[in-house]
Amino acid sequence: TFGGTLQNTNGPNDSCRKVIMDLMGPRYRLGQLEEGGRVLERDQRVSLGPEGSSADLPLSDPELLAHLHPGERILIDNGLVELTIEAEEEDRLIARVVTGGRVSTRKGINIPDSSPPFVISQKDRADIELAVAEGADYVAASYVGSAADLEAVRRAIREAGGNLPLVAKLERDSAVRHVEEIAEAADAIMVARGDLGVEVPLHRVPVLQKRIIDAGRRVGKPIIVATQMLESMMERTRPSRAESSDVANAVFDGADALMLSGETAAGKHPVLSVETMARIIQEAEAYSRENARARRNQGQLQESTTVQAGAAELESVTALGAFEIADVISGAAVLSSRRLGVRQIVAFSQGGFTARMIARYRPSASIFVFTTDSRVARRSQLLWGVRPQVVDSEVRHHDEVVRLVDRTLRSRGLAESGDCIIILMGDPIPERPLTNLLRIHRIRDE
Repeated sequence: TFGGTLQNTNGPNDSCRKVIMDLMGPRYRLGQLEEGGRVLERDQRVSLGPEGSSADLPLSDPELLAHLHPGERILIDNGLVELTIEAEEEDRLIARVVTGGRVSTRKGINIPDSSPPFVISQKDRADIELAVAEGADYVAASYVGSAADLEAVRRAIREAGGNLPLVAKLERDSAVRHVEEIAEAADAIMVARGDLGVEVPLHRVPVLQKRIIDAGRRVGKPIIVATQMLESMMERTRPSRAESSDVANAVFDGADALMLSGETAAGKHPVLSVETMARIIQEAEAYSRENARARRNQGQLQESTTVQAGAAELESVTALGAFEIADVISGAAVLSSRRLGVRQIVAFSQGGFTARMIARYRPSASIFVFTTDSRVARRSQLLWGVRPQVVDSEVRHHDEVVRLVDRTLRSRGLAESGDCIIILMGDPIPERPLTNLLRIHRIRDE
């Protein structure tokens, strides 16, 4: 599905747009019910079985029956209706209605107490083939619970002839328990709060959102926060005050991108919803920059000859991550930009790794990623604050990179002669190494 809208949390980038193919995953639903559905009453006993049987509630995937046992819950329609399984029979389950309500055909089912195996359906495989054929930039894997589940999706992508990066959607309690390994294995992470808020108690969701974002930042993976960001705008032209605060707090938590779902897929005001979210993001980020600048200024007054405050901030982020050369150089670039007042950090990137490392430190300087690969440019759009620049010049020496950066930034109105910038690259360039060179440079006319 392509219904969601992503908004990068450092303003729009105009050079390219990315596409994420969202797989349905092992999503369970009710089968065909009579027109208008049926109302379930509290303490009523109902049976669940395969479609075509005499069960009160048919299941579209009868294999689910094998993974449900007495005492476990079944949540229908985002948890509005709750059942508890009381008995197992030969081809059906008997359940008691805990919370009643109307149920109808194809309503979603959540099973928070059960652990069915992760499977890739034929529909998912067909969608993966479409994503590969159409050149999607990311594939979003739904209902993953471990790094092994992500590897299964990667194998399916390879079998389809592709090599697409994966967004791991965290929407199950099992995924939260394995968040560290999933963050390591994924290329990006989504806090999918809709199903997550059904699978776990709602009071845990705000804290889990922060935990997931922290896990992603520690390993330099971009994080998307999704679902019900501006839900009321499906009908109204203004969000609620709580929704506005929710969007801003996701920015303060450190998300790379925020996602609108129903607001743009089925709502009455899709364009206005995007514009509203963008304004909230811009205001929140302006506050974040001002607040960070005030803290740094206070630190400079106390330690006028050092950047101790900035170094401590860098250390707190990298302490739990991998001390790779590219990561250390990226962190040094951010600290240098703060100390020198540099407004642009440029990464000459052939794969996008350095862009991730820079973005995780949330510099106040603009991040430009120079690449000859339009796919890398599109994928970099998911990263916080990154502005990809596609160039068609092949370079073989770092001096050529510097001249290319100068020429491109000036011609596109992104910098002026005399501006001090920081350039990161891997040298020697023909060998395509990870970033190992930092150059502080003043732009000049050729």
